[in-house]
Amino acid sequence: METKNQDEFISKTFDWMGYAHRFTIPPEGLSGGLALYWKENVEVEILEAAPNFIDVKVKFKKDTSHITFIYGAPQVENRSVFWDKISSLGAQRSSAWLLTGDFNDILDNSEKQGGPLRWEDFFLAFRNFVSQNGLWDINHTGNSLSWRGTRYSHFIKSRLDRALGNCSWSELFPMSRCEYLRFEGSDHRPLVTYFGAPPLKRSKPFRFDRRLREKEEIRALVKEVWELARQDSVLYKISRCRQSIIKWTKEQNSNSAKAIKKA
Repeated sequence: METKNQDEFISKTFDWMGYAHRFTIPPEGLSGGLALYWKENVEVEILEAAPNFIDVKVKFKKDTSHITFIYGAPQVENRSVFWDKISSLGAQRSSAWLLTGDFNDILDNSEKQGGPLRWEDFFLAFRNFVSQNGLWDINHTGNSLSWRGTRYSHFIKSRLDRALGNCSWSELFPMSRCEYLRFEGSDHRPLVTYFGAPPLKRSKPFRFDRRLREKEEIRALVKEVWELARQDSVLYKISRCRQSIIKWTKEQNSNSAKAIKKA
């Protein structure tokens, strides 16, 4: 993810999620900055990193693959050089390779709504990169117009975020899929990539139990999470509170089940 913030802020904001490891790249001024988090049971080797990408080798259970997390060059004039650099990462790579993130680029005008149409030359660098490296879009669900914003008085939606894989990736993970989630606290939709088949059973909608308002633990939990980053939007704070309450409820249910089993 693009952070736009220094490590101290990143740690304070996200360490509560419980990820055992992280790798960050500080922003340049008020833009950029990358953060990669992973859990204890995943082996991640950082191969190369720069302000616009993190290239890693991942081992989980019996499978090993390469993943390049992308934050594409924001300036159009820099994109051709950027895609050449990413191509060099996979030049001698025949193993499974996934590229995912904010590409800051699209393949054609069908991946954009609003504003004037772009000339075909605009798409050439990214198209050539995808073609030369034998990459394919991972099957996806959800609204793929993952970014929304205003440019020169035009409201625009574009598919800036995506997941691409090579043939080896498709062979190793034939059931892989990705899902575009809803906008929440950002002008980008989160993109989740499943290495195997995504879970068929969806979580039930969150319903707040009003009786929890009387519990001091919940009141303290909400206060702590709400004040983690005062400058965040209200929607983002509500989302964090919801996630924390769900986690707390699951822990309570688990403890209750263990107590009953012992009895």
